[in-house]
Amino acid sequence: MKPKWTTIDYIKKHSRLDYDCENDLIEMYIISAENTILNLLDRTYEDLIETYGDVPADIREATLMLVDNSYTHRSPSEPTQLYDVCYGFDIKIKPYMRLASNRRRIMSRPVTLGSQEKIVFDAELPDDLTLQDVDFAATVYNTVDGKSKQFAKDECLLTKDYMYMVLVDTEELGVGVYMLRLDIQIPDADFPAGYRKEVVKINPHIIVKG
Repeated sequence: MKPKWTTIDYIKKHSRLDYDCENDLIEMYIISAENTILNLLDRTYEDLIETYGDVPADIREATLMLVDNSYTHRSPSEPTQLYDVCYGFDIKIKPYMRLASNRRRIMSRPVTLGSQEKIVFDAELPDDLTLQDVDFAATVYNTVDGKSKQFAKDECLLTKDYMYMVLVDTEELGVGVYMLRLDIQIPDADFPAGYRKEVVKINPHIIVKG
């Protein structure tokens, strides 16, 4: 396994190191730091690239901070020597933490062009929130040609199971593989607007054929 977005040269600049004898140790700290951050964010490296186009600078800086902490404070001999990563680390990664996830799992199903397809969706939100408690927009899009249809929350139907549903005209979106994207406004007092945007991608496993 190799580091995904952090280089040894960056670590050396950040920590002001000018020797090479511990490069293997530094690389191990880098891999561990990147994996820790991905676990905290509940994201994959590929998800970061797809969502942001690149690994955001805040996450890169947080990685440097975590590696520096591991390198500087190695194995403590007493509980009083335990070191926490500085407060700024949490501030850097919080905006990129995944707060919502898809709860619905269904099997793939091919459908014929011209049909009306129901897509039922739900999302797992923090603090016991549900989709009924927040504002959101649902976008169904064709991954082949990019055609899409957006639904405001009030255009989505609430089912008897307290999930939401949209009706999609396959003639409008065409032949291809469909995905659903939820743009959710989650309350968060740490953000200026009082909420933060969370994106959840749901695969309804709809394959439209001509």
